[in-house]
Amino acid sequence: MSRPAVPPAAGPAPLVVRAPAKVNFGLRVLGRRADGYHRIRTRLATIALWDELRLEPGGRGVRFRCVGEAGGDPIPGGRDNLVLRAAEGLESAIGRPLPGVSIFLRKRIPAGRGLGGGSSDAAAVLTGLNRLFRLGRSRAELHRAAAAIGMDVPFFLYGGSAFAGGRGDAVFPLAEPRGAAAARPLPLALLLPRFGISTAEAYRGLDLASSDRERKGDTGRRPPASVGRIADPRGRPDLVGGSSFPSSPDGFRNDLEQSAVLESAARGREIGEMRGALLTSGAVVSAMSGSGSAVYGVFGDPAAAEDAARRLDGREWRALATRTVFRSELGVLRGAASDGVPW
Repeated sequence: MSRPAVPPAAGPAPLVVRAPAKVNFGLRVLGRRADGYHRIRTRLATIALWDELRLEPGGRGVRFRCVGEAGGDPIPGGRDNLVLRAAEGLESAIGRPLPGVSIFLRKRIPAGRGLGGGSSDAAAVLTGLNRLFRLGRSRAELHRAAAAIGMDVPFFLYGGSAFAGGRGDAVFPLAEPRGAAAARPLPLALLLPRFGISTAEAYRGLDLASSDRERKGDTGRRPPASVGRIADPRGRPDLVGGSSFPSSPDGFRNDLEQSAVLESAARGREIGEMRGALLTSGAVVSAMSGSGSAVYGVFGDPAAAEDAARRLDGREWRALATRTVFRSELGVLRGAASDGVPW
């Protein structure tokens, strides 16, 4: 008498991981390190603009495909692709090849705009594969792998609001408010121009010789004493949930706006025009994010940010309203994309 076939053991279910964009609330470049990187000091915050990665176990090796288009610069391939570098970094951390997996990236964060999309995707791959295959890597181990990939990647392992120093690999997550009444995100309007700026290009064009920042001996590895619970210019201490909001407009200063790649080109004028348009539209303050070219404006309430984005969209730039995202809102989704659309 034949016995019924025993079905094979089910493997891990696919995961969908959301990868948020970020903005910089101030970015100071403190000097060049011996290894060629720059010492920086910055505050970062995740925002509600997402890429999504679907991780499907099976087959052989690591396979990658981009299934979305964000309207930014082309997604690099090969060794320059941060998703593949993240998978390789995780293999180095565990000392063996990963099980077979397909990685599908739905791209919504435009590349080359200073929003950290590639870095966020890499961090999502590290955390997602670690969870998918139950690799048991600690946050510290993932942090080391992330730091070897790129400057912003370690921040995205934490998300929310954080201070970063060193070359961006020293991350100090900032406390967030507790309770629904206190958790009021920061409304933003984001302007995305037609052109992008590579991080390497922006830093190459930065003239540190005329700056006195190097002479102050600030390594950027520790939060300055001014990091604390600070009220915003309109008197709302809860506007960003605490210490991620600089205490004055100068706290939003982005030294990379002084890069020669902006000062000597028409796109530099366009950065200034975007900032001016946001301020005219009611922004409390406006600045470029990261190495550019995206510019954000901080608004007192979501309706004002939405109105500004609606009026500015399609003039010379793509505009959208968004908000900061708390650490508690981040996580891994199982099985399906957040919008329910099949891959």
